[in-house]
Amino acid sequence: MINSMLNSSVLRKFALILMGTFFLISCDKDFNEIGSGLVGEDHFDFEQDSLSTVTAFTRKTGAVETLNLPINPLGIFDNAKFGKTTANFVTQVSLVTENPTFTNVTPERITSVVLNVPYFSTLTGTDDDGENEYRLDSIYGNVAQPFKLSVYENGYYLRNFDPTNNFGIQRYYSDQNSMFDAAKIGASPSGAPVTNGAPLNNGVGTQNGSFIFSNAQLSNSAADEDSDPVKSPPGMRLDLNKEYFYKRIFQNAGSNLLNNNAFQNYFRGLYFKVEETGNGGALALLNFARGTITITYEDESSAGIVSDRTLVLNLTGNSVSLTTRASTPLSAEYDAVVGNSATGDSKLFLKGGEGAIAFIDLFGGGNSAELDELRNTAITNNWLVNEAHIVFNVDVPSMSSSVDPNRIYLYDATNRRSLIDYGFDGSVNNSNPKLAKSRFDGIAQLTGNSGDENRKAKKYRIRITDHIKNVIFNDSTNVRLGLAITENISNTANLTLKTQNSEFRNLPLTSVLSPLGTIIYGSNLPETDSKKIRLVISFTKPD
Repeated sequence: MINSMLNSSVLRKFALILMGTFFLISCDKDFNEIGSGLVGEDHFDFEQDSLSTVTAFTRKTGAVETLNLPINPLGIFDNAKFGKTTANFVTQVSLVTENPTFTNVTPERITSVVLNVPYFSTLTGTDDDGENEYRLDSIYGNVAQPFKLSVYENGYYLRNFDPTNNFGIQRYYSDQNSMFDAAKIGASPSGAPVTNGAPLNNGVGTQNGSFIFSNAQLSNSAADEDSDPVKSPPGMRLDLNKEYFYKRIFQNAGSNLLNNNAFQNYFRGLYFKVEETGNGGALALLNFARGTITITYEDESSAGIVSDRTLVLNLTGNSVSLTTRASTPLSAEYDAVVGNSATGDSKLFLKGGEGAIAFIDLFGGGNSAELDELRNTAITNNWLVNEAHIVFNVDVPSMSSSVDPNRIYLYDATNRRSLIDYGFDGSVNNSNPKLAKSRFDGIAQLTGNSGDENRKAKKYRIRITDHIKNVIFNDSTNVRLGLAITENISNTANLTLKTQNSEFRNLPLTSVLSPLGTIIYGSNLPETDSKKIRLVISFTKPD
């Protein structure tokens, strides 16, 4: 126990636990590829008595940079306490084969124009007819509620460089949907391109107009009519306007298809627009870069031989995620959040996308009297830091109708980089990538027992042992920390905020990727409140 040497009002807060070794209990529960199921159990439950002053408060991000994200949301998601998000998307497309040649293609010879974008899914078995059955991953909301999905040609050129900023990188932001919507190009009755014309997805069925994210296996006609249909995992499959693509691609080929620079200036990509038709809908995270447009057509050679051919366009090039959020009756508390940096907040609101993060100041922030006294005492008496972590308790009642994130991420907000503990954690999991950095942690700990249904996140805990060692013993700067939702713990890149100030300029890309949010108890609570955010430090001192 701590001896009488610790008689100051500050250090009396540190009732130190003497430990030699901690054993981390790993969790073998599966993660999805991108993940919508909660994972994790309690990792190391021991007494939490070594406490320090923590001040934590929420900051909303405003519009965020969403250029060329590795995954993008599409759809509608009512996340209860955080409001309703509608996610649109715009992307350039690229010729797989530049400068293609066509001999004698007519409108009648366009067999089909099909847009395919695969979903994240897991094969779960086969039915009685031998058809593969799948579970969709990274999808949120009411998957049974259709919404209107319209696909247009993008009429706004996505530049690489910004001529208004010394030709630096051109940035695009989450709140620019109206700019792309106003420039969208659709089809006239004859199939000609016209601003604000009809959507290009003019087929029939639920994949056009009345859209749902279906987990059904796709079946495509084989190239050889005597062969069985080609089966593939679930994905978006839309039939596009054949007359439109004849006019845009075949009738005006020439130099427009010479290379992808020329093509992307001529055909500026696709704009995916989502509209609510009922009460909500579903939102999926998609890797649009895996998507294609396949144009199947007949061509006639100079010798008069007619053959079936395909022209494939990849959904690659510049892209922008475009989101809007609407308030709902349940989101009033989140809507009113401001965040008090002086006193801290009683609750912290974390939300991905265009959302919110939390800032955390340890030991009162900077080189405080509390930190100075702790440094002097620990160094003078040759204490060793065995373990340091922060405990975040979830406001479970408030989150009862919201989807919990699998994981949160703590980082150096002052220097906009990961913490040393993150770098030192080399743990990987090739089959379940979201279990990487499991010692650093931040994985949701759940209510109930393994195997129970409807379990909810109750706690997150993040280990910062080496960070605290450096602050105490190496006189490292006691930097402000940031706390955010994470969709991919392996990605530590940052994105730019549209509106910046000296306090807040960037946030982790991994937070922008997630549509989820959580509410955790903050620092502005009585010391006796067990839900209060805690920095726990465990020392060993020599005999």
